[in-house]
Amino acid sequence: MTFRLFASIYSRMTNEDHIIIQRIRSGELREFGLLVNSHGPALMAFVGRIVEQQEDAEDVVQNTFVAAYEHLKDYDPLRASLSTWLQRIAYHEALYHLRKRKRQVLLPLDMGDDVPDELPETTTAEQLDEAIQELPPEDQMLLQLYYFDGRPLKEIAYITNASGDSLNREVSRLSSQLHRIRQRLRIILTRMNDE
Repeated sequence: MTFRLFASIYSRMTNEDHIIIQRIRSGELREFGLLVNSHGPALMAFVGRIVEQQEDAEDVVQNTFVAAYEHLKDYDPLRASLSTWLQRIAYHEALYHLRKRKRQVLLPLDMGDDVPDELPETTTAEQLDEAIQELPPEDQMLLQLYYFDGRPLKEIAYITNASGDSLNREVSRLSSQLHRIRQRLRIILTRMNDE
């Protein structure tokens, strides 16, 4: 697929979302179902990698759409795409769910080349998965977004930033947090290897 064709398709999708949002804002509330249908599967995949149980993931996605509907007037297409805005809401809904249920994020065992350099060379995928499970949910979700989803820090900053800090400040904070997480993983893995 050429870049022009991709850009054309992306532009149409963005324009369609924009038209639907304008209709919803003008009172055509049934149009919201179109947004649910077009963005629901991607949100389900996103949340499903974070929340353990299928029905819990469905609840988080449903809560995401309820929150999106209630705050649609606040959506600014100049700050983020609609899908990123929805993922931001889903991220916070999933985090709330994890804190409430005190569940752990499930991360894939097959990490390939994504194992940070600072970890012991003898680390197996199973050991890494076990070590990740010892981290707080916020750290697990950050690892999910950065290493497994391959998201750029700027996009993660938009998704995770609840305090309203500037995007550059949030990117810097996330970079430092990722470094601290890798240090914690190294300590946990060293402890596991010594046992």
